[in-house]
Amino acid sequence: MAASAATGSDFLDLALGGGDPFAALQQAEAYLLRRRAGAPEMVDAVTQALHAATGSSGAPPCAARAGAAVAAAVEAHGAGFPPGEEPAYHGRHHQAEATIAMGWLAGAARRLGLLTPEEAALGVVAMAGHDLLHDGRVYADRGVLEERSAEAVAALAAAEGLDEARIRTLRRVILATTWPWEDDEASDLLCHLAREADLFGSSLPTLGPLLSQKLAHEFAVCGLVGAEGVASHAARVGLMRMMGPATLPAQALGLDALRATQLAAYAGVARRLGLKEASAEAGAVALDSMDPADAEALLAWAGTAK
Repeated sequence: MAASAATGSDFLDLALGGGDPFAALQQAEAYLLRRRAGAPEMVDAVTQALHAATGSSGAPPCAARAGAAVAAAVEAHGAGFPPGEEPAYHGRHHQAEATIAMGWLAGAARRLGLLTPEEAALGVVAMAGHDLLHDGRVYADRGVLEERSAEAVAALAAAEGLDEARIRTLRRVILATTWPWEDDEASDLLCHLAREADLFGSSLPTLGPLLSQKLAHEFAVCGLVGAEGVASHAARVGLMRMMGPATLPAQALGLDALRATQLAAYAGVARRLGLKEASAEAGAVALDSMDPADAEALLAWAGTAK
């Protein structure tokens, strides 16, 4: 237990060990929040994720080298921004968190017999580079940033000896994170896990709203009209609805149940307020019309009320 609190490395054992998955997710969220309070440590994130994903088998040497190269490139790109100008959301902290999440999800998939250690390792490498070279801008053409990331990761992986088939896997997984999602771009389990890893932090009850605020700030810097709406309760409910059915690994880690619990809390707000429509959406709209402190208190009450 102490190791989990210190490093998060025991999250899979806690989550899959037959205990309370919510307790494990609470520890995972606390760990990610502690990491976010310090340096991004992308190299450490990749090392942790590869260990979680592959277990005692270990990552194939070429995949480990590719992961290290991608991590170094992410660090170099993030450090290249002037102080305070790295993208508020799509910076190194998000990339580290998504990489760690992919390690957990791919590790769960491996334990369930759904991925080989090599496939799990490739998922981690792809996730490490899914936002490589992100500049924090919003482009009119869909997929510009993901294509850029995929090309950069492919070049790094080739230099570390990965063959064409494995590089195609990296590209496919990265491109599956293109926003907004399109169903036909997630052709296999690794692609779906990448999408869940990308939004893992956003699925969590404390880290999620913080990330929404950071994304709203990033959009505002770009001059996007209505950027503040991204951080609204209505947007959060919409995001959780959009995530769709959870994969078996995500279910095993309790992510779908955690999302359902949060949606139920929003619906509880609507019932508490006596709204005609007792839905999560109605509760979120009502919260957005209230003083933020009052809204937070009411949502917290709804989340604990029976």
